[in-house]
Amino acid sequence: MKKTLIATASVAALLAMGGSALAGDLYAKGGYKDAPVMVAEPTWTGFYLGLGVGAAAVNHEIDLAGFVGLDGISATGVVGTVEVGYDRQFGNVVAGVFFNYDFGDNVSTDLTVLGTDLATVKQSDSWTVGGRLGYLVNTSTLAYVLGGYTESTFELEVPLFPRINGDDTFTGWTVGGGLETKLSSSLSLKAEYRYTEFDTKTYFNFVDIDTSVQTARLVLSYKADLFGGELPVPLK
Repeated sequence: MKKTLIATASVAALLAMGGSALAGDLYAKGGYKDAPVMVAEPTWTGFYLGLGVGAAAVNHEIDLAGFVGLDGISATGVVGTVEVGYDRQFGNVVAGVFFNYDFGDNVSTDLTVLGTDLATVKQSDSWTVGGRLGYLVNTSTLAYVLGGYTESTFELEVPLFPRINGDDTFTGWTVGGGLETKLSSSLSLKAEYRYTEFDTKTYFNFVDIDTSVQTARLVLSYKADLFGGELPVPLK
């Protein structure tokens, strides 16, 4: 009986000493109190909806049967834009697709000769579908380039020949780039430039019109969080 009690007491003493040594070792090496804290890092992955405003400059180059050229017939105006898209983040790279619709009927081009308005061409609306590829300057700032396909409606008014008044659809390609910064986990603001070149249109078999549009815009976007929030990373 005495031997059993002595053996039990010895085991208990060894366990106590071992626990004290382990606790001391954890404390000396930092222990649990110095374990990394997990924090949420902003992610660019997700669907978003944007609303913005911008300035547009339209330029028409008109060629009459190769004999007379009218270059630099241009106009400027203000446009609004609505945009939806989806981005996916891969480390410091962000890739995405988007669709946007530009509206506004005040980008009007007038052809005037000797004080007489011969024709007015007005861009009424435009839409673009495309993609973008960007690099994170930091976790909250994205620099990107974009490209896509664009369609736009132009309305023609000819006071001297009202029978030919009407609208036509122009198609072409768009390239551009911009800088987007996060204002919060769900809101971001981007400044963007685009250049659009439309295909040449031929009228009456001898009038060729080449049209291009440049836009600069500011867009406020809201990211819909459909994938569980921000990405957890250790804070050192």
